[in-house]
Amino acid sequence: MLFFLCLFSAGLQAQYDRTITGRVLEDASGEALPAVNVVLYAADSTLIAGVPTDADGIFSLRTNRGGECFILVSFTGYLSQRFDVSLTGESGHVIHPDILLQPEEIELDEVAVVARRRQTVYKLDRKVIEASGYISAAGGTAIDILEQMPSVRVDANGELTFRGSSGFKVYIDGKPATVEGSAALEQIPSGQIENIEIISTPSARNEADGVAGIINVNTGKRSAGGWSGMINASGSTVESRSIDFLTSFNSDRLRWQTSGEASRRYLVSDFDQWKHIRMDDTLTVTHATGERKSFVDLYALRSGVDLYGERTTWSAALESRYRIRNRGGRLHYEDTYLSDITGEETNVSYDGHDYVRLHDLTLRGDLGFEHRFSDNGHRLTGSFFAFYEHDALEFFYTDLFDMSGNRAQGHRAWEYEYRFTAQGNLDYVLPTGDAGGRLEAGYYFFTYTEDGDYRVDFYNRAQGAFERRDDLYNRYVFRRDIHALYAMLSDTYSKFSYQLGLRGEFTHRRLENNEAWARHTWNKFDLFPSAHLAYTFDESNRLHLGYSRRITQPQLFYMEPYVVYVDYYTAQCGNPKIRPEYTNSVELTYGKTVGEHSGSATLFHRRRTDKIERLRVPYHTGVTLDSMANVGNDYATGAELAANFRLSRWWNTEVSGSLFHYLIANEYKVDGDEKSLNWQLAFNNNFDVAKNTRMRLESYFVGPTVSTQGRVNEFFYVNFSMRQQFLDRRLSATLNVRDVFSTARYVETKNGLNLNSKTTIYPASPLLTLSLSYTFNNFNSQKREEKVTHDLFEGTNR
Repeated sequence: MLFFLCLFSAGLQAQYDRTITGRVLEDASGEALPAVNVVLYAADSTLIAGVPTDADGIFSLRTNRGGECFILVSFTGYLSQRFDVSLTGESGHVIHPDILLQPEEIELDEVAVVARRRQTVYKLDRKVIEASGYISAAGGTAIDILEQMPSVRVDANGELTFRGSSGFKVYIDGKPATVEGSAALEQIPSGQIENIEIISTPSARNEADGVAGIINVNTGKRSAGGWSGMINASGSTVESRSIDFLTSFNSDRLRWQTSGEASRRYLVSDFDQWKHIRMDDTLTVTHATGERKSFVDLYALRSGVDLYGERTTWSAALESRYRIRNRGGRLHYEDTYLSDITGEETNVSYDGHDYVRLHDLTLRGDLGFEHRFSDNGHRLTGSFFAFYEHDALEFFYTDLFDMSGNRAQGHRAWEYEYRFTAQGNLDYVLPTGDAGGRLEAGYYFFTYTEDGDYRVDFYNRAQGAFERRDDLYNRYVFRRDIHALYAMLSDTYSKFSYQLGLRGEFTHRRLENNEAWARHTWNKFDLFPSAHLAYTFDESNRLHLGYSRRITQPQLFYMEPYVVYVDYYTAQCGNPKIRPEYTNSVELTYGKTVGEHSGSATLFHRRRTDKIERLRVPYHTGVTLDSMANVGNDYATGAELAANFRLSRWWNTEVSGSLFHYLIANEYKVDGDEKSLNWQLAFNNNFDVAKNTRMRLESYFVGPTVSTQGRVNEFFYVNFSMRQQFLDRRLSATLNVRDVFSTARYVETKNGLNLNSKTTIYPASPLLTLSLSYTFNNFNSQKREEKVTHDLFEGTNR
């Protein structure tokens, strides 16, 4: 395939006999600026060609016209620049000197307005969310930045989904995160975030795992020469608190950066749940009410260094991280038992205490290099990381007391784990043709090993003591190895750009444990193609089409074949036979800029096979069991719209929304498939009300969604933020008020054979958070996105 693509590339290139190549950099930092508009005009201002810069800030303009011309370089938030170019002779290749763009700053009377960078930048295979204007994220995490995006929602347990799927990979500064999914995002302080890239149709260059794509969080790296840094601190009315810092030293030959965090972040909610379970000729009705609370403690320290040689850059980093995740509640239970045989009704009351604690200590090391054979993008890059999670423990306990305070039931469970992960990449880029095109190829490997055992004690009421259940003891060893090769070809011709790729992955998976029925070995080879096409009409209009095939590898906790209790009435168990999910995704995006206003529209379709979902079934009297299953296929088809309007010098409005049809063609629903029309709308306003003072008002309407067994209702809430800057904008104080009118309600219903439940969760609101941020020596990481999170609720999966 690549051979014929090269022939195709050569044929297209022959149509153009003149090229102009160059690179666009930010003046202050010297870093490459991607997605900058570079347009070539004739002397009479007739448009000849236009392209955006690539990830390295490089552009290549091609034409068969000659004579006197000029180049116009523009990017929202920066001063535009014009350069005269003379194209003479029969053919030729012009290498333009580096173009340095300076940020735009405008003084308006008593209000100092620093031009905002474009909220969202669309590149060939990704969407880049700039984090500069979202003051409501202060004191939060990456989740608080992501949730405002169309089709992104966070459930009551803080789990983020995109277009109905939670299967996404998280990268930090282009490197895989230490933990998966939402757990990784909640560990990244928002104050250190520069931008977030959403890659919904990743190219063959990226690992294939994650059906919803890849989320890459870029932390603040733009800083002046010498020493610079920042420190952030916050506290809230539910006793959340955090402090984090980032400091950097930059010189021509060295960049050293150290960051750290100490935090505790709470979710507090009032919980109300009804369960109806029919089992053994008895209908059990349970009503549970009370407070649920969860918090995450995080202590982290990371230090890294980059050494710049003439042609080679070396990098190394070390990280230590200690994390504690606690979740629990004190609930009151009213149980009613109705016998189908005798008609007898029995009523019992209990008080329940449940608690889950997970903690681990992680040590991680990273090494990398980049060798540049030339200045036109010809390079070889390698990276490797390994981390070890020592003495990880998951501890579960439940207690049930009668109204006299006597223990009626209880259990204790311990899961001890040791985990090791390593991953390496080797990537080669070869420019093709005169300029602009590139051929890429690379190798990838990944290995993960976990060794653990599970022990459980149950309360013996007759003995008045806890007893070890040796019959439930489980010792397991799990390993997953992945090896992959990929190749890609990309180029730009006048207004047309393309990127085509193919990736092959071999996966080996093995699970050993006490249960013979659960042991298995799984080997599979898969192909994952990708394609991205773009057409630039002019400097303010661009259309691009993307396609990729992806996989979601089931995590180990999906497969653990033993029962744990979340609370006394809710048990969970893994499924060792779970299969991976496969997804084909295609999307078409159009973006347009008119003056200081911008907008985009995206049409998308995703088909997922062997969808993994948690199912709930009756377990024994009054108790349900949740387990993982491949429930069938699902489909998501819809549109996302976003617009940014500069209504005046002091008022900026952002409107975004999504509407998509979601269908689960499932194998477990008696009355047919589940489907819903999912929608989400955000209407946000920024006001520069005084010098160095900004207010933000956010309104969120989150529509309903369905699962194989039920539905989550729609909800609505409003947030308010105000930021005041002092000391020439080096010190910022931000007050955030979430769910101002206490309107957020999480209502979930589940229905199955002999089971139905309804869960209602009321978050602690309004929630107030005060944040302080201080930067020194012109540290420029305050490109933090004001993002909202619907993670208002605690108590799902109950």
